[in-house]
Amino acid sequence: MKSILATLFILFASYTGFAQVAWVEPKKPDVTKPVRIYCDISKATAATADAMKSNPDGPYYIWTWKPVEARVDSLVNGTGDKPWKSSNERLKMTKDESKGANVWYYEMVPTEFYGVDPAVVYAQGISFLVKPKDGGGYGDPDVKTEDLNLTIDPPSVERGILYSIPKTMFGDQITTLIYDNPNEPKATMKSLNDGDVYMHIVATAKDSLGTTIALEPNKFFKVTDNTKLKMKRLSDGRFKITMIPNQFLSVPAGYTLFDIEITVRKKNYSSVADQTDKKTKLLFGCQ
Repeated sequence: MKSILATLFILFASYTGFAQVAWVEPKKPDVTKPVRIYCDISKATAATADAMKSNPDGPYYIWTWKPVEARVDSLVNGTGDKPWKSSNERLKMTKDESKGANVWYYEMVPTEFYGVDPAVVYAQGISFLVKPKDGGGYGDPDVKTEDLNLTIDPPSVERGILYSIPKTMFGDQITTLIYDNPNEPKATMKSLNDGDVYMHIVATAKDSLGTTIALEPNKFFKVTDNTKLKMKRLSDGRFKITMIPNQFLSVPAGYTLFDIEITVRKKNYSSVADQTDKKTKLLFGCQ
């Protein structure tokens, strides 16, 4: 039975790998740097892609709408009064024969291309299709792949001395912030006692129009006036605060938390020796 299940697993893995139509490289990209969005047209499932499968010479174009479709004019999907018939030349894809006879990619810096922050790309992913310059329509049959949706995972990074549980924070969900004091590299911040540790927080929130506001519960030199900012010592020497960020930070209606920047400091502060050297910035997922 085990050998049968193993064989089925291998066949399933081979099939799903074979059927891969679209992917991103690198696999877990830094979306503030160039990434490549790939499509293997030969593996598209839409009947509208049949003509493209028989024409591996292209040219082909990316047509994308997520995270943002209404981009700057130079990056709109199509031009003229019938944009579906006239894909933007700036969105022409490049053939990569090293990956297959009909494999194409488009290279972009996602945050610049879509005009959004990294957290938006990671939260929403990238949705697109591939088509020829003239995609038909307006009474003619469409020529295109099916809609393709890519989940974009952030790069794997080592956990810092301040981190959140769960790893992805949401404004309306319980979050625990942990300060790993036993692994604090700064000698003057080691071996702190309960009641010694406070957080200084500056968060960023945005509304649907992209208007940004800063939320700062207390100024750096006034954090000890706010007992909510005092971290509780755990038995292993770490410190924590548990919160629902929207409530903790009094986020106004219509705004969504985007990121939070935290500096840990001692209750009794006299110089920079009494704070962490680096500010920790954590991103929120899409609510």
